Amino acid sequence: MRRTEREMTNPDFMFRVLEDADVVYIAMNASGCPYLLPFNFVLHEKALFIHCAHEGRKWDLLRADPHVAFATAVDIRVEKTTTRYRSVAGTGIASRVEDSDLKDTVLRALAKKFNAPCAFPLLKKEFDRTALIRVSIETMTGKHSRPEEKRPPADNA
Repeated sequence: MRRTEREMTNPDFMFRVLEDADVVYIAMNASGCPYLLPFNFVLHEKALFIHCAHEGRKWDLLRADPHVAFATAVDIRVEKTTTRYRSVAGTGIASRVEDSDLKDTVLRALAKKFNAPCAFPLLKKEFDRTALIRVSIETMTGKHSRPEEKRPPADNA
């Protein structure tokens, strides 16, 4: 990272950014060219969870290679010539959630996070037609640019 004074290595910082974000961008391997999609998501048990359909290009790509990259940013604003933000980028392994209890828990967490007017328990037809992707986080890096950050003194040596 070029601006090392902005690097955040504290996992609490990174998980807080993930909790505060509404959208995460997930990149999948599409034969040498990334396939990038935005998703609303929820952080649960230190993993990212995304709801989606049971089929489509993303599932084809994830079956071929479950390795993904992700990124998100919050508190983005421009002040004079500087952009302020908190961000996280990382890598992980994507998998389909098969456990019904976990699926129910995560769908409830998603509904709560986004104030969705879903009635629980979901009808079996609705529950069955919804798929969940779990991204098990392998690596993360955080970065921030905030007005209160302290810059290190210039090295005059």
